[in-house]
Amino acid sequence: MKTAFQKQPGSVKIVLLMLLVLVTGCSTFLPEKSPATLTPSPIPITPSHQPQPTATITPEIPIEYRVEINDLRGSEILFLHPFVGAIDEQYQAWAEEFNQKNPYGITIKVESTGGLDTLPSMIQSRNPQVILTTPELLSQGLEEGWLAALDGYLTLPELGLSEAEQKNIHEEFWLQDRFSGAQSGFPALRTAIGLIYNTTWANELGYTHPPSTPQEFLEQACAAARENNRSAYLDKRGTGGWLLSTDSLHAIAWWYAFGAKVLPEKPGEKIQFEQNSVATTFQFLRDMQSQGCLWQGLNPSPYRYFSERYTLFYIGSLQDIPPQQAYHQSLARKDDWTLIPFPRQNQEPFFLSHGFSYGLLRTKPKLQMAGWLWIRWLADPSRQSTLTRLYQGMPLGNSSQNVFFDPILEKHFMHDASLIPLPGNPDWLIARRPVEDAFWQIFHLAEGQSVEEVMVELQSLTEYELSRTQATPIP
Repeated sequence: MKTAFQKQPGSVKIVLLMLLVLVTGCSTFLPEKSPATLTPSPIPITPSHQPQPTATITPEIPIEYRVEINDLRGSEILFLHPFVGAIDEQYQAWAEEFNQKNPYGITIKVESTGGLDTLPSMIQSRNPQVILTTPELLSQGLEEGWLAALDGYLTLPELGLSEAEQKNIHEEFWLQDRFSGAQSGFPALRTAIGLIYNTTWANELGYTHPPSTPQEFLEQACAAARENNRSAYLDKRGTGGWLLSTDSLHAIAWWYAFGAKVLPEKPGEKIQFEQNSVATTFQFLRDMQSQGCLWQGLNPSPYRYFSERYTLFYIGSLQDIPPQQAYHQSLARKDDWTLIPFPRQNQEPFFLSHGFSYGLLRTKPKLQMAGWLWIRWLADPSRQSTLTRLYQGMPLGNSSQNVFFDPILEKHFMHDASLIPLPGNPDWLIARRPVEDAFWQIFHLAEGQSVEEVMVELQSLTEYELSRTQATPIP
């Protein structure tokens, strides 16, 4: 079968041909190929929706790829990311290495935005070519037209990803960055969100297994609360159960636990909070509160509460494991603990996954190509392993280099459970704030107010906020 490249006139100097010639003498710069034999994934993936067809090369080469090799020389690419500290330092070092070694004459400049909240405004003011951000913002960029789809770049000869390399990243992570049938992002970092759980204390309470259903979760939380209510230390009374959190991602996890999928997986469908399973979730948590089996701490950090047995479990992620371990050791605590999946009604427990991906902004064709070459270089398995280690994150796929090599994570992460990636829906950027307000309100109901009323108000407020948000390109 002939490729689209073969159908172009021979007189046209296209970057694909020029790069194929160039890489013959510079093959060490190209990312290494994936191993021929792939090891099993350490985390089974539970599909959250049906896989979409893999993108194919179209008969006509889009203008994005019609770049002469000489045009790439002198290209300056600005890469924005939200991290500070070790990850920022690593990106700076990689940019210096890339600038010295790449044969295309491309220069990369790296800037940290200092956080996700400042990223949109810095996209406007700094005009970057490549960004690292959440799948929701990338989907928004694709919807509004300021982000370039990556499908064509992924399938470029030599400079794209082979089928084996694409399969080396879990399909669910690719789909998390897919919107309106196009690839909005390239998976970079992922975490697992679950429950930090004191197994030693649970065993003392008579429980030999983590809770696998919401009812078992309630039972263990209430048992811990009853014990603390008998404590000689007055400040422990009223504690012991679940340490309350009203974060929007935690709300999503609870809805999944009761079978509610409020975020649509297809463009054009609206977020739906008015579901029986959403009402069931709210009522369960409200009843848990009325029984005294959850409590709210004054300190936003959960580490002391957990280590000193003020709570049997709290919602946390892989990034909470190292600081929790450090706090535990500082107090010389002997309790065993681990990150367990969320209990789920009528199904297997699960971890919720969220994270960051690379995006390529729409700009001049030569800058898009240069930006893609930077993304492709960062995706090398050895660099990806380094990034995952610094992030204390989850392996993206099946490569032998993408395994849990950190003994702290290996010890404290119950990773033989299913994973549900949060869909990269752009509406979530707006809906998450009303969700947090509604989730807080559930535990502070006014007299005579019902959970159903909160649910209806949440739906109405979200639809209103979405309707007043204009789809204006960020850049």
